[in-house]
Amino acid sequence: MNIYTTFGTNDLTRAVRFYDAVFAVLDQPRLPDWPEGWAGWGQDYDNGTGFWVCAPFDGSPASTGNGTMVGFPARDAAQVRAFHAAGLAHGGTDAGVPGTRPYYTPDFYVAYLRDPDGNKVSCFHYHYDPATDAGD
Repeated sequence: MNIYTTFGTNDLTRAVRFYDAVFAVLDQPRLPDWPEGWAGWGQDYDNGTGFWVCAPFDGSPASTGNGTMVGFPARDAAQVRAFHAAGLAHGGTDAGVPGTRPYYTPDFYVAYLRDPDGNKVSCFHYHYDPATDAGD
């Protein structure tokens, strides 16, 4: 399945700085040849998922959706922690520190951030085992 997600931004340069950092942790490069006013990340245009930021088409300011979030998979809990740290270091704000949550299964490891425009993103790892993860 080939899908994509787009978030609106009020400051493309600031958004690119944030998403370049968090997607570098996830080994998702910025896609080449993006049109003026856009930035996108993923493996290629035809496979997998893509993530894009741009100004809203209607010309109104970008705003966040209550209850709206995009989650990105990680290979392990260390990558979740690196995603969270990279986001904080590049203009994001904490929306939930890396770890497990009592309302999910104990093997679901997740962290939450708000990007510089206030959009909520997460990074998660299924099959977390604290016995084999030295970071916790």
